[in-house]
Amino acid sequence: MNGRLAKRYARALFELAREDGVLVAAGDDLGRIAAAFEEPRLRPFVLSPAIEAGARLRTAKAVAAALGVSHILANLVALLAERSRLVLLSDITRWYESFLDDELGRARVRIRSAAPLAPAERTEVVELARRLTGRQEILATAEVDPELLGGVTLDIGGTVYDGSVSTQLARLTKDMAEGGA
Repeated sequence: MNGRLAKRYARALFELAREDGVLVAAGDDLGRIAAAFEEPRLRPFVLSPAIEAGARLRTAKAVAAALGVSHILANLVALLAERSRLVLLSDITRWYESFLDDELGRARVRIRSAAPLAPAERTEVVELARRLTGRQEILATAEVDPELLGGVTLDIGGTVYDGSVSTQLARLTKDMAEGGA
């Protein structure tokens, strides 16, 4: 239910931002406001039903004003606060980014590797992502995960391409176990 609700809010925000010609700026503002409400000091405020509705709304408006977000985002945050739905901000952000990426013809890729990638390796992996997605613009984030042992994994829109050594070893172990049974 929350996923569908977040998608509806994101779609409405996206359409308003498109009308105003501020698609990218609205996405940036949304990311900043969602990050603010993920902060440890504000997170209980988002989750606690014990917070009085008026206090929640005043605080949400103050956070939006302090961040200097657009009127579109300030209104969205106020609406979410009034309806005790600030918890949806991170999901709304993900949906909005998805809509924006589709609109701009780009793809987000999360690259995990056992060790930091050299620039040439990163370029090669980004080129692979271009071929897999058919998109020219790739927004890549990289992280190191020593548990992979070697190789890389790509997460493109929830589809994971796993070329890690740890997965290959796990497959080999499973194949050997099944062959020996």
